[in-house]
Formats: sequence, structure tokens, C-alpha cells
Amino acid sequence: MAQSDGINKSDRFAARDVVQRVQRAWGESPFYQSQLRGPAPDRIFAEPADPYTPDKKFARSFADGRMSLGDEQLECEGELARAWDQASLGGNLRKYLQQFIWMRHLHSLGDDGAKPARALMRSWLDRYERWSPDAWEPYATSERLFFLCAYGTLVLSGGDAMWRSRVLNSMARQTRHLAKSAHRAETEYQRLMAAMALAIVGHCLPGCEPCGVRGVEMVRRELRLQILPDGGHVSRNPSRQLAIAVRLSTLLSTLKMRRIAVPGYLEHVAGRISAICQLFRCGDGRLAVFNGGAEDDGKALVSLQGAPTDRTEPAILARHAGYQRMGASRDVVLIDVAAKSSQHNDVFQSAGSLHYSVGRTRIFTNCGGGDFLGADWSTALRSAAAHCGLSFDGAGLARPIITKITHRRGEDSHGQLVEFEGLFGGECDLTYMRRLYLAAGGGDLRGLERLSRGTNVLRESARIRFHIHPKLRASLARDERSILLAGQNREGWRFRATGCTIQIEKSVYCGKGDGPVASEQIVLIPNPEAVDESGAISVKWAVKRAV
Repeated sequence: MAQSDGINKSDRFAARDVVQRVQRAWGESPFYQSQLRGPAPDRIFAEPADPYTPDKKFARSFADGRMSLGDEQLECEGELARAWDQASLGGNLRKYLQQFIWMRHLHSLGDDGAKPARALMRSWLDRYERWSPDAWEPYATSERLFFLCAYGTLVLSGGDAMWRSRVLNSMARQTRHLAKSAHRAETEYQRLMAAMALAIVGHCLPGCEPCGVRGVEMVRRELRLQILPDGGHVSRNPSRQLAIAVRLSTLLSTLKMRRIAVPGYLEHVAGRISAICQLFRCGDGRLAVFNGGAEDDGKALVSLQGAPTDRTEPAILARHAGYQRMGASRDVVLIDVAAKSSQHNDVFQSAGSLHYSVGRTRIFTNCGGGDFLGADWSTALRSAAAHCGLSFDGAGLARPIITKITHRRGEDSHGQLVEFEGLFGGECDLTYMRRLYLAAGGGDLRGLERLSRGTNVLRESARIRFHIHPKLRASLARDERSILLAGQNREGWRFRATGCTIQIEKSVYCGKGDGPVASEQIVLIPNPEAVDESGAISVKWAVKRAV
């Protein structure tokens, strides 16, 4: 079997190599290159807005030729132009460099960022100006063009007329290439982002307006395919939701700046997308971590509040995207109420998981996605055990997955209640019910976990996990029945549970979007003897602010 897998892997690499050779031959052919000719722009009409916060510390390190991305390192001090040769083909570091996201950070250094930016731009042109399979890949091209338009002064300033002409002509050729290839981006999200970038860049570069018109039409089509009726994206990833909302807002602003009539459909859907972004917003101004997303950038989230598209009240229920939100005083609780029922939400086993924060303090959170980490990390972070919810331990045990979900919501003067019930697929015949209650005054969250039917082995292997944010410290109380959670701002909470054994174990947090950070988790092991009248195993828990 291992030999067969090796042969298949070898065949896949060989097939990929053949495809890349054909793509290179076509891309470098005089026939295709002639299709990229057209008017050469002499300027950039306007710099599209990029509200994300730059990282000056990263910018200084990168300007010196040092950076790390996940488990990849870059060391080329004094010769930043060698970065393209050091980054391994197909690696995340190379993709990051090709997307030119570093321009956002170098721009924050002012004149000190211009020299390394021009050096990287010149070395890129020397290597990839004509064509390259990875450098001219649709999504990488779209991001590169967007950042070149947004921060074009960084590479154009200080250069002579020949330099400006070379850069702008390359941007125009890449734009025409993107108009022909954006629909071939690898994922749905990348196709939508590439289409929006094409629409923006096409209207920012003189002579590329036909590409911009084509981009707007692609955006209209992709939005209809990817945006759910409530405004959520099919990926159910809050970070992607925010990126789409920000990019769409930038597109609308660009069209208005060029005095082009904005299609009513785009404004309407932009409002719904923005409302779902606000659903994920926590008290610290950043996003809750679900389905591969990260805390992300509070500045980008704030930028949507003042946008003309933000005309919809923040939602408390995303019925189609599959999220419920409860809020009281400073408390925010978010629950994932979507089942593994389609190709769009079957990657992360997050059904029933929750997020809980009080003010600027995150208490319970999922582990994150680890976009720039290795395959082993990616697999682990997608498992149910990496989420605040139910998982199963046990060597050789088949991990069941929830395939059908019902959820209900109630509210009165005393508080809010969300009830989630999931049915596991296959032959396990197990039903899991989670009931969450948030008191009206905040500071009091209670839960009930109930397992009914299923085999004894499966129920005995059940674990209910609460991953604690790294800024909190957990300690077992003297009674060994409760856990004290201490925050950095001298606030504290007490977690109690009945019908189970309570433990503190090590965990990891990747919700910042960078490398993993050590954290802790509370693990509840249901007591098989703690059955209710119907024969189901029940666990009750509560977390309250310590006085």
C-alpha cells in the first residue's frame, strides 16, 4: 500500500511538472505575449484604500532581509533582492512574497521603506517580468497589482522616467493577463478576491478600463455564487468575510471616484456582508476565531462602520452561514450551528463550538487555522479537539462527525438561551445537545451538555473542551471541583462543572495569524454514571465573574 501511495505521489508530481511546462511554453509564447500588449499607462489614477494596520517591527526586519512565516525563514541580510531565490517554490513564504503584501508594511517606514521596495521590485522584474507559472498565478497576480496600486508611490518615487514606464507597463500587462485568467484561481475565495482586484486595478490604470469592466462583471457573478442569502461567505471563515467586505468597499469607492455608476446589487450585497462581519466582532474590536480565521485587524473592521455600504444592523443570527450570537453587558458568546452538510463547511469539525469574551478579554476561543504552518498542524487544527466543544479520545477510535443540526433561540428579561442539537452520521446513532444560557446582566454563562444513545465506548470517550486564551491563566481551586481563570487586568472568573471529572491540560493558540502560542484548556470527562431520567449522560457547567 505504501509503495502504491509512493507511485501515485510520484505520478502526481510528474503530471504537475508536465502541466507547468505546458503553461510556461504557452505563457512565454509570442502569440500569448502579443495579447498582453496595449496602451501604456503614465500614472496611477488613485491609490485604493487599504485599511489594514501595518506592522513596523516586521517592516524593519524585512527591510534588513530577515523574516519568518510559519516554519519558513528568510535570511538575506544586505541583499534583499535574493529573497526570490531563497524562498522555496510552492512554499508559503514564496506565495507571500509574490503577493507583495510586504508593501503595506514597508510603506509605514516612509523613505526608509522605499529603497528595499524598489530593490525587490527591480529584482522581481528582472526575473518574472515576461511570464512565470507561480509569479503570474491569478491570485498572486491580483494581490500584487492591488498592493502596487495602493502603495505605488513607494516603488515609483525616486525613479526616472524609464523606471516609471517599466513598472507601469508591467502592471498593465499583468492586468490584461489577469482579465484572461482570474476565473482560473484555485479556490472560490481566491476567484472572488481576484475579480475584485481586477475591477479596482482596471479602473486605476489608464488604458485598462476594459479590464476593469470585465472585473466588475466577474465580481457580480462570483458574489451570486459565493455569498449566502444572509450575507455570509460560503467558507464560513470570519477573516475571509472581513477581507471580502473591505475589498468590496474599496471597489465601490473606486467606482465612485471614477464617477462610474455603481450597480445597486453590489451596494446591497456589500451591506449584508458587512453586517455579518459585525456579528463576529468581540469587545476588543477584533474577530472571533472560527473555521480557520484569526482575530485579524480591528482597524479594518472599524473601517466598515463608516463605509457607505454599512447600512444594515449587526446580525445576531446568521441562519445560512450557521452562527448564533448572544450579547449582554460586556459579554459576547458566539456559537457555530452549522453541520457538515456541503463542500463549503466540511473542513473544520467545529459544529457546536463556542467563543466567549468579556469586554476586551477573550476567555474561551478555538485554536485557529494555522495558515502558514505545516500539514500536520493544519490537520490537527481542523479536528474537533481544537475547538471549544465535543470531541472524542481513544486510540483507534473512528471520529464521528455531526451531519445534521437543529438550533433554537429564546430571550426574555432574565437572559438569552441558545439550544443546539446535533446528530452524528454513520452507524454511531449518537445525539449531542448543547444548551447555553447568558444572564441579562452579563458575567454569568451556563451550559448543559447532553449525550444520548450511541455506544458505551463512544460515550465514554467523549470529552468537552474549553480552550483558554493565552492571556488567561487557569488554576485548579482547592475544592478540586472548580477552576479559577485570572486575566491580566486583575479580572477573574470561576468555572464550575458537575457530572464529570474536570482537568486542566496544555493547548495551543494560532488565532493571531502567526506561529502557535502555548495556552491551556479545560477538559470535562463525563461521568458514565451521571445519567438523567432518559438514560442520557449530562454535564452541567457555569463560568461566572469572581467577586
